[in-house]
Amino acid sequence: MSNMRCQALRSVPIKKVDDVLLRVIAGCVICSKNRAKPQGGLCDKCSIIIKAFNRYAESNIPVRYWTLEMNKDFVGDETLKEYYDKIANDIPGVYTSGTNACFAGMFGLGKTMICTNILKRAVEKGYEALYVTLLDVISAVTSGDRYNARSELISVDFLVIDEFDPRYMATENASDFFGRIVEDIFRTRSQNCLPTFMCTNSPDVSNAFSGVIQQSIKSLMHDMETIMVLGDDFRKKGSNA
Repeated sequence: MSNMRCQALRSVPIKKVDDVLLRVIAGCVICSKNRAKPQGGLCDKCSIIIKAFNRYAESNIPVRYWTLEMNKDFVGDETLKEYYDKIANDIPGVYTSGTNACFAGMFGLGKTMICTNILKRAVEKGYEALYVTLLDVISAVTSGDRYNARSELISVDFLVIDEFDPRYMATENASDFFGRIVEDIFRTRSQNCLPTFMCTNSPDVSNAFSGVIQQSIKSLMHDMETIMVLGDDFRKKGSNA
């Protein structure tokens, strides 16, 4: 899978990754001292953390979510927490069955948090994962690297498409064009039983499209469980959800 990495689908700044890794080392009593030694290495704990963080960066998981965990930081709809536990406890089974789910709800309810946590558990199990927004998808598949972008989107082990809502479908032509792209990704992944997770503010994502494409998307959504996420915007309350 690594030979299919598409930089057009990556948005985590390399400088920020380096900064986070350096802070991990600086915060460790052992490793911070070892840095002054010519052959100084990393302790086992830091080695594991840095390996994980590098995998998160490769998967395009936003830096903010690297240290946020559903089991200790999430405050919100218990249904969401229960669904996460079911998925996280059986990542190999989720991959084998090709689980598809769409988290629908307003802003700040934990949709992105649950999806990024699922991806973290997947990469920790050795699977390839990718986090993108719908805008990332649109930008990448219309770029000069569109072949590699499509290859990765349809073939990566675990895929999350965040911010999937109608605001990018302002015209009928845009709806038709982007609808065909989305249909291609969903249909191919569904046929190959590859797990796909989505986040949307709309209770019915097919409403972003029209005509034949809308009917096709609606049909494909039958293979995707829709999970309604309820509650208040926890970000306004200073929560990490």
